[in-house]
Amino acid sequence: MGRPASPRWWGQGWDVYSHKDRLHVVILTQGMQIEGDLHVLAGSRLTDALNSKGKDFFPVTDARICQVGSDDLLYSVQYIAVNRDSIDCIMEVPAP
Repeated sequence: MGRPASPRWWGQGWDVYSHKDRLHVVILTQGMQIEGDLHVLAGSRLTDALNSKGKDFFPVTDARICQVGSDDLLYSVQYIAVNRDSIDCIMEVPAP
């Protein structure tokens, strides 16, 4: 994977990019199961990300989306933004 872009803040020389860790998670919403990599601030735990009220959406990459109770794949996407209010359950699981 390539090096992430490091944009500058209005020519001031401040990096806007913050380092992230990936947590492999399963997210249950009403009727959908999303499995993928949730991106959190480096050193953060899953509970830290959930308790942070600064975001309405959580970024998930390499996501596989199925209906709850089925292994039939509906979608496989590189990126999905999951609304925090739509999450019924979220758990960290071992990466496949």
